[in-house]
Amino acid sequence: MNFNANQAAQSANYAGQAMNAFQTAVNIDNQQPQPEGTTFWFRWLTRIVAVVTGILAMICGVFGALSTSPSCIAAGILMIFFGFSMIMFEVPICCQFVSYTQPVADFSKNRPAWQKAVLYSVPPLLPLVLCQSISIVLGFICLLVNGAIQFMLAVGKKASREEMLNRAGGIGDSRGPPVPDGPPINTTGDKGLRFTQLP
Repeated sequence: MNFNANQAAQSANYAGQAMNAFQTAVNIDNQQPQPEGTTFWFRWLTRIVAVVTGILAMICGVFGALSTSPSCIAAGILMIFFGFSMIMFEVPICCQFVSYTQPVADFSKNRPAWQKAVLYSVPPLLPLVLCQSISIVLGFICLLVNGAIQFMLAVGKKASREEMLNRAGGIGDSRGPPVPDGPPINTTGDKGLRFTQLP
């Protein structure tokens, strides 16, 4: 397959547009308030997971909607909606073709992580209640993964051992009162069994 100069220029143009879009996304990320203790790569990892699991949830919703049961069709449609809304909340740059994406993204970025965890975990229960097919269950698990990640962000980083001891009122390396020694060890081989005869 041979590329002519026009195709090569067009490919370079696409690559340049992709790099510009990535740089715009990085700039937007740097302007947003960041949860304490999160790094750049972890924020992008959560967004990538949100996109992948959102797409998987939408695919599972399509397969769930291919049913003869009205409740499974409704559950599939809801799963598609929840997958799309997750992508729209977490990575609005993926949904630029929808006009109302920016207000939703502004609303989402101002929410604390615990509210996002509830938003990503509780509503997907509705399709699961409506239909228990394998595709709906897999879509629910995909959406629940994002709820778990947001819950981890809400809980935060585990404190160091010293900090936990200080908060608990302990001093230094104190581990509580010492355990008393047990009974003495018999090294003579005598089992220590004594029998007394009954009268």
